[in-house]
Amino acid sequence: MLETLRPSEYIAFREAALPIFGRLDGDAAVRAFGLDELLEPHSGPEDPRPVLAFLEAQGYHAGRTDTLGRFALTGPRPTWGAVPEQGRIVAGFALDTTRYVVPGLSESTDVVVDVPGAGVMVVPDPFAAGRPADQADNYLTLVDLTAVSGTALATETLARDFRDDLVARARLGIAAEILGACDRLLDDATAYVRTRRQFGRAIGNYQAVQHILAWAAAERYQLACLFDHAVAKAVAGDLDPALARAVKAMAGRVGHAVVQAITQATGAISFTWEYSVNRLHRRILTLDAVAGSSADLIVEMGREIRSGGEYPELLHLAGLV
Repeated sequence: MLETLRPSEYIAFREAALPIFGRLDGDAAVRAFGLDELLEPHSGPEDPRPVLAFLEAQGYHAGRTDTLGRFALTGPRPTWGAVPEQGRIVAGFALDTTRYVVPGLSESTDVVVDVPGAGVMVVPDPFAAGRPADQADNYLTLVDLTAVSGTALATETLARDFRDDLVARARLGIAAEILGACDRLLDDATAYVRTRRQFGRAIGNYQAVQHILAWAAAERYQLACLFDHAVAKAVAGDLDPALARAVKAMAGRVGHAVVQAITQATGAISFTWEYSVNRLHRRILTLDAVAGSSADLIVEMGREIRSGGEYPELLHLAGLV
């Protein structure tokens, strides 16, 4: 029922992508969905919905493609040096001043990183020097810039215009993945409580369990509403960095809340590798840390409200101001 309240065209893209991830992953999934043309660097796709819907489906299946890193680079072409013509380029996202994470990194891929204070650099083929950010999930590769050499593409002054667009696209893409992971957690938990029996009854018949899952679903739908609003603005040509930041902050918070509720509803099995919560929880934790964690972004927004007196659009949407 919740899906009938979301934009029908976006849902159509997502429903087309979901079965692809049921049988394919990596570049094969990207080709099957026909995304390659939309992920060309600086292609500036007028409609980001196919890519974001694909990322939401990827989050649902915990897939592994480099779509997120490629999508971040599809914005307007900045003024910078020559990018290598051979191979593929994707964006890397800072964890701190020297460590970057790259989604879906594969061999023969060059990584563009924005180093605050130093500008934009390209790191040729960092795959050999990278390692998984999570030992149980090779989706995000951790690259230490002190261990690889890079080439300067743009100065800090030139990078400022590029930075906001890159980060905004990354945050929307990450929010889409977290939203998809939350959907999968809720679907799996709902199926589990219908079959797990206790005292002769399915535990899903107990009101306490129903309340927990209902609250989790409400959290997930709150995220979907704000995400859909941000996507609609992006389709209209207004990729708002402030709104993307709010969506990313909410995505991390909702991801944590949904995992907590699912763990409470499903009990001890959620701590085992047998069940999906472990894998999806780890994916949500790592994604939340990329491009600003929910905790850091909320603090950042609060600081701006306190010092500048300007309210982020999120508060207007929530009817708080």
